Amino acid sequence: MESLALLAGGVVDATAPYILLATLIGVVIGLMVGALPGLGPAAGVAIMLPVAVGFDGTAAIAALAGIYYGAMFGGAVTSILLGIPGDAPSVMTVVDGHAMAKKGEAGRALSMNVIASFIGGLIGILLLAILSVPIASAALSFGPTEMTALMCFALSLVSVLGGRNMLKGFVSLFIGMWIGMIGLDPIGGPTRFTFGTMHLFEGVDFTIVAVGLFGLSEMFMSLSTSGIGARVKHSLSALMPKLGDIVRCKWALLSGSIIGFVVGVLPGVGATASTMLAYALAKKTSRHPEEFGKGAIQGVAAPEAANNAASYASMIPLFTLGIPGSATTAVLLGGLLMVGLQPGPLLFANNPEFVWTVFGTFWTGNLMLVGLTILLIPVLASIVYISRGLLYPAVIGIVVFGVYSINFSLNDVGIALFAGVIGFVMLKLDYSPVPLILGLVLGPLLERGVRRTLILSEGDMAVFVERPISLFLFVLTAAVIFLPLIVNGVKAARTRRGLADAMENDAR
Repeated sequence: MESLALLAGGVVDATAPYILLATLIGVVIGLMVGALPGLGPAAGVAIMLPVAVGFDGTAAIAALAGIYYGAMFGGAVTSILLGIPGDAPSVMTVVDGHAMAKKGEAGRALSMNVIASFIGGLIGILLLAILSVPIASAALSFGPTEMTALMCFALSLVSVLGGRNMLKGFVSLFIGMWIGMIGLDPIGGPTRFTFGTMHLFEGVDFTIVAVGLFGLSEMFMSLSTSGIGARVKHSLSALMPKLGDIVRCKWALLSGSIIGFVVGVLPGVGATASTMLAYALAKKTSRHPEEFGKGAIQGVAAPEAANNAASYASMIPLFTLGIPGSATTAVLLGGLLMVGLQPGPLLFANNPEFVWTVFGTFWTGNLMLVGLTILLIPVLASIVYISRGLLYPAVIGIVVFGVYSINFSLNDVGIALFAGVIGFVMLKLDYSPVPLILGLVLGPLLERGVRRTLILSEGDMAVFVERPISLFLFVLTAAVIFLPLIVNGVKAARTRRGLADAMENDAR
């Protein structure tokens, strides 16, 4: 309760005019950065770092943090309306969010994004205040072995995310893992699968592949099935939010928020993995899993709640241990050092007013984002009325700008176009692109975890099952993969037995 009282005091301090202004500037910039494909929160925070540190110390971190979680809000806008993920954690929102927009329910999807982001952020802020120090200590028990087991569990979710055909899902997963291996070996140093070009030495950027695989492939598919000037018919009511969706998605919102917070605390895992886990759980526990991928509102609620809860959870290792868990928090660490503060356990003891005021700005910034995005929903949703002949050239221009701005390289634009073609072929052949993204994001983390574990254990494979946490996660992984196969096998055997009995009765 003491933590909640300190948080309440921080919220009061965060309402000082200059801090409110800094927070507002941050969240507005974050919304714009999140909506631009390719930039993402890390780039937005890095770009604004020199400007923000000119503010007062508390206001500077409030502005930078506002860009971070504002980008988490904004990343879903292009994911829902155009099928192009604004940043990596928004990939799972594309699956059902864009499907809803194509059915004329853009307003419902956007409003659920706002609701889920707010609820996920609210739960994340409360847990951040209450559990910062104990959770940070527990996260330190996750060494390379536990991280390897966690990545195996996350990758096993391809059985849920891989579409109707599990075999095709695993093929897509392995392609993604192979793409993730392109570039310099993270341990030994030699190059792998670079095809003799220096442009691939640093690997293939996830955002570039995601933009092409989801955004461009969707446009290619659309243009291959109907005329470019076609205008989709939508009713005005479909652009507006529906309050009943909150009740319908209550468990998806709660589970997504908790998963996002727990996974977001772990350094190096980040919000992307948490959104995939939250989506898979929502689908697995749904009474109508067949609706996922076709416009299920829970498919928007779960990953967006996880996304925002994870953004606040990532602040725990940063503030309590001085350990940045992602590229964005690494830039925030630089901001803290530039304003003369050293993150770590002593920060709470020596600068409690600063810490709790910054935490308070998370609350005020979350409310600002809700107000801003609710006002913009009808305007944003009206994009569905624009003819594709006008919309697609503008979207392609935004995509090219966003991809080029990552490394200022035309090669990245070429990779995005190639990924778009690959995505188009996969859609034509009924291969889900989601497992490919899963493999691309988590594959390198799995490889580093396995190799670091074997280096520490001097090649002893038994280390993977000797530690309780890793053993539990491996057992869970086996259950996720093999239980559906066993259940399906039993059902098939019963069906064959029933047919045989029916034929025998007919013969009599």
